[in-house]
Formats: sequence, C-alpha cells, structure tokens
Amino acid sequence: MPTPRPGSEAGRDIALREDAERREHAWLSPLACFSDVSADRPVPEAPDEFRPAFVRDRDRIVHCGAFRRLKDKTQVFVIDEGDFYRTRLTHTLEVAQMARSLCLALRLNESLGEALALVHDIGHPPFGHEGERILDDRCGVPFDHNRQALRIIDVLESPYPEREGLNLTHALRRSILKHGGDAGRGAPVSAGLLLEAQCVDLADSTAYQHHDLEDGLRAGILREEELAELDIWRQAASELREEREAGGGDGASAAARGKGEPQPERVPGAAAAGLAPALPRKAVLSRLVHTSLHDIVAQSARNLSACGARDAEEVAAQPGRLVRMSPARASQHRQLATFLLERFYRHPRVLRSAATAREAIAMIVAHYQAHAEQLPADYRRRVERDGLPRSVCDYVAGMTDRYAMDEWRRLAAARSTIALHVPDLADEERIAALERMLGYVFHDKRLAAMALTHASARSEARFPNERLEFLGDSVLGVCIAQDLYHRFPEREEGELSRIKSAVVSRHALSRVAEHWGLDALLTLGPGIRTSGQTPASVVADAVEAVLGAVFVDGDLPPVRRIIGSDFAALIEGASDRQRSSNHKSDLQHFTQGSLGRAPHYQVLAEAGPDHEKTFTVAAMLDGVELAVATGRNKRQAEQRAALSALRRLRAEAAAGVTAAAASTGVPGAAAAGVTTGVAAVAAIAVAPDAAMQGGGAKRARRSGPRADADVPGGGAGGGDDDAAR
Repeated sequence: MPTPRPGSEAGRDIALREDAERREHAWLSPLACFSDVSADRPVPEAPDEFRPAFVRDRDRIVHCGAFRRLKDKTQVFVIDEGDFYRTRLTHTLEVAQMARSLCLALRLNESLGEALALVHDIGHPPFGHEGERILDDRCGVPFDHNRQALRIIDVLESPYPEREGLNLTHALRRSILKHGGDAGRGAPVSAGLLLEAQCVDLADSTAYQHHDLEDGLRAGILREEELAELDIWRQAASELREEREAGGGDGASAAARGKGEPQPERVPGAAAAGLAPALPRKAVLSRLVHTSLHDIVAQSARNLSACGARDAEEVAAQPGRLVRMSPARASQHRQLATFLLERFYRHPRVLRSAATAREAIAMIVAHYQAHAEQLPADYRRRVERDGLPRSVCDYVAGMTDRYAMDEWRRLAAARSTIALHVPDLADEERIAALERMLGYVFHDKRLAAMALTHASARSEARFPNERLEFLGDSVLGVCIAQDLYHRFPEREEGELSRIKSAVVSRHALSRVAEHWGLDALLTLGPGIRTSGQTPASVVADAVEAVLGAVFVDGDLPPVRRIIGSDFAALIEGASDRQRSSNHKSDLQHFTQGSLGRAPHYQVLAEAGPDHEKTFTVAAMLDGVELAVATGRNKRQAEQRAALSALRRLRAEAAAGVTAAAASTGVPGAAAAGVTTGVAAVAAIAVAPDAAMQGGGAKRARRSGPRADADVPGGGAGGGDDDAAR
C-alpha cells in the first residue's frame, strides 16, 4: 500500500499547492514566472493550501463584479445591435484560450497567462475605445483602460473587510500595464513585460482581428469577395483546399459534416482568389488563427533560445518583445489591420455606435459632475479622498452599455428631450463614408450632400434630396427591369413585374440602406427620428436619392455596378419567393422530367441535444451529391438541400449545354454521351424538347407545364403554372 503524502486525509491522494509548484519547476522554462517565486502581494497573505498564487488570482478575478459586467460591454457593436456579436466578455474568453495555448506550447505559466487574460479588459468603459476617448476628454482626469483595470483590482473591487482591493500578486498587477511601468504598492518596476504578459498581448490582437473579421462578415459590412485581397485569407483558403484535395485535414468537408457543423456559409473569396470554391467560412477563419498561433510559437521559441536571459526578471528588464510573429506573418496581420480599419471600423454602422457613445457619455458625465449628490453612496464617499472628477469617471467607466443607454435616455427625458437622435457626422466624413460604401467617388460632392439631406433639414445652404429621389426611382426601375429581363429569360411578364415590385419596395430599399449604414449619414430635421429610429420611408427614399446622384454624376455604368452588387441578393430572394415553396417537389419534377429519375436524401450528421438538434442532409442523384444543407429538423434540411440543388443544376445547365450541343450537333444529354449525374441533369435541363424526343410520349407528358416552369428556356405556360401554385 503506497505511503500517503503529507497533508493527505485518510490515505487519499490530495494534490497540494507545493505539488503544483514542484511540477512548475520540473516542467516550465527557466524564463517562466514561477508561482512560488513571484507570489508577493501588496498585503502579505498566508498561501492557500491547494491553489498556487496565480490560480488564486484567477479565482478572485472571475468572482468580482467588474468581470461579470464585461458581458454587457461593447467590443465593436453596441449591445442593441444583436446577440451574435462579440462582447468584452466573449473577447476576453477567446484571449484567455489563445494565451493558454501559447503558454503551454512555450512552457510558460498557464495560470498566470489565463488570469492576466481574464483581467486585461476589465477597465474598459461602456462603448469600448470610443467610451475611453470621451472619458479621457470630458472627465477632467486622465483615463486609460489599463490603468483603470489596475485601479479596479486595487481600490474599487473591495469584497474583503480587512483590506482594500483584491490583493492580487505583483506579477499580475505589473503585467496589466502593457508597456511596463510602475504599478505601485510595492510592485517591481521594469522596462518590459514577463513572457506570459507578452503572450496575452499578442493573443489579444490576434483574437480581436479574427473575431472582428467574423463579426463584420456576419453583419454584412464586409463581403467575402473582398477578402481575396488579403494574403492571410488566401493562404488559409489555399491550405484548406490542399488538405481537402489530399483527402483529410480539418479542412475536409466530410470531416466538418461528421462533426455536425452547419455548412451553408461558404467562401466566394476563395474562388475569386483562384482557389476551389465551397470552403466553409468558419473553417477558413479557424485556419487563420491556427496558423498565426503556430507561427507565434515557432518564432518565439527561436527568440527565447537566442535571448541570453536566465530568468523571468531578466526577460522583463528588456524593453523589447520576445514573443512575436515571424516578419512574414506580422506583415499579413498588418495588412489585415489596415483592411479592418478602412472597411469595418470606419463603416457608418460602427461610426454610428461611436456617435452614440459620444453623446451618451458626455451627457452622463456632465450630469453627475453637476449633481454629485445623485452618485451612489460608495462613490459619494470617495469624492473626499479621490475628488469629484475621478469619482465620476470611476462610476461611468463601470457602467455596462445597456445601463449607460438607459441612463442616457432617463437624463434626456428629464430635460424634455423625448426624441433622441444620433449626432450627425461632419459633411466631409459623411460623404467619404458613403463613397467607401458605394465604391464610387463623386466628382461633384454637392450631389452627395444633397442626396443625404432630408426635406426636413432644408435651408438656404442645404438643398433636399426630393428631386434626386424622383430621378433615382426611375433609374432604379430601369436597371432592375433590364437585369430581370436578361437574368430570367423563361419568366413571364407578370412574374417579372412581381419580382421587380418586391425588389424596389420600401422594405427592400430599407435593407439596402441598412447594409450601407445610410441612416447614420442622413441630415434630418428635428422630430424625424423617434426614440432613435428613422422611419423606413425616409431611408428608403434616400437610397433612391443616392442612386439618382450617382446617375447625374457618372451616368448609368456606376449605377448598374452598384445595383448589381447590392441588389443581387434581393433579386434572388424575390425570385425564389415567386416559385413554389416545396423545393423537394420542384427538384423531383426537374430531374424526373429530364432523366426519369428521382432524387433522394441522405442524413449526413445530427448534432446538438434532443431539444435543439440540427440535421445535415445531402440531396443525391444516382450517387452524386448535388447539395448539402442543415436545418432544425430533417424536413427543413431536405427542403434547403433541394433548393440549393435546384440552383446548382440551373446554373450548370445554363453554362454547360451550349458546349455539349455543339460537340454533337444534337441537343440533349443522351446524344452528348452523358448519362448520369449532375452533368446529365444539366444538359437535358436546357434541352427539354430533345429529352422528350428521346424518351417518347410518356416522358413528354411528364415534362409538361410544371416541369417547364423550372427549366431555363421552358414553355410559355410556366409562369401561369407557377402563379397558380
């Protein structure tokens, strides 16, 4: 029977703090920060029986109120924008995960890296960096979120009656200051950072570039086609393509489906870069991070081997960084940072959030500086010691986005300002933002300014957009009609008219305005916006005015380009709604009418708990996978797969039948020697007459009006039949 360790109970094997510290010395790099060596705190404490010093720090951070409030603080989008975007808390958790991975690979102290990652953004005020700038400008005292994080853990978070603050280790406290410096209260002063802090800093920038890219795509601000400009995106897509062609790796679609991952988000940017299409967007984003982290580990390991330092303090004494990316990878990330700055952070939707922050925080700060008696009791007590400006700054910085918005509305209502509005940007900024969104530079900036001016803001210096709206309405109608005429040669006039009406409707134009971020750029008179909302009719009319301004300034070509880019999804959606909603039935009529064979559906994966399952289904024809889709149940997944298969078959039919017919002189798949699979469906689909000739009267009857309605170039009865259905 083994001998119990010292401190074990009743012979049970218990891991004590000393055991963990011994493991650190046996495993970690000599340059790591060891828990027992760097356990000093501002107020001395007896060590915990089980937890090393940095694990204890982490636990205190996770349980403090400031950490919990991160869930309702902005990363880029304010909380009201949606539930799927990153917040400060989700960003913090992603940084912690990456920091731990780096520390593990470099044999550094994971617990210190994790604790520092969890606390690194705790000092951010509401509305992110814009909130930080306005507090620094309006409070009368300097504000820096790193220094504020130190103040929170040293002063503001004081859950223990016997001491002030959380009393975290000096090693962690000094590492909060990203560029070195004096953390006070007895912490060592150094010119540089501990290696664990360097890991966290690089994990921070890597994480926010990655998830800001993903959030920008989700919001529709960034387009996947644009990403082909980025070396880092092309490399990730290329690596995944090579792995998929080799039949394995995390880029293989079969592996992704085996895990039950949704498959609808694909990467057109890969095709634009000359790569194979149909790469899952999430897979490319994940590969981007994967490659960056591996690059950091490889380059940093080389740097550590050559640095000549003997311990953590000698590393911290050096002003430079040893944890770095390779020059080539760092260059790719700089390109990505520039791309995000120009295409994302300066987008009108993001700038609108910044404008909201400026007005809201300025009003709150001014109010409490004038009415200190309305501060909460804890902050009123600090006024005598810290002064009113610092106390107000602490109070506002601790607010969540949602609380700050509610406070702003409350104060505004008290001033009888019922209709809140987002402040206008300067004219030059608004016009520049519009030009970036359109991809068009106005020769006459006055036209752009006029298009953005509502009649309610009319003045001697400002002309309203009514005349441009009148012109833009006609220009939009002509361009959409021309597009539909060429895009859908098989559709009847009535169906084309219904599609056109849907595309130019107020609802559709409002969606375009939202994509452009047009609301934040408009100049409106008082009372137009109610509770921060602009009427849909106003922003829809502004879209037409903008198109009218582009037409006057540059004629039809730039208007056609803008409409072709930003209205394509609306056209496809309206077209789909005009067709039958039973896509499985449509696909069956399509394939049976052409080949006499019916599709079938195969469940590829099921994922999630019983109450929230997702199903991944493939639409198959003679063993050929036509399309894959996911849904909340099998029926939904099958319908989506059928719709994707129909779109694919029609596109391939339109592209491939001419060559097939020319090669034989006889239209139809049978004459071209194509008998099975997608190519057969595509070839026969565009030559239904030949298919009927080869299949006899029985097939002719099966490919009547209903089948023709789904075949490019089908019979004249297709439109009426679709309408009846």
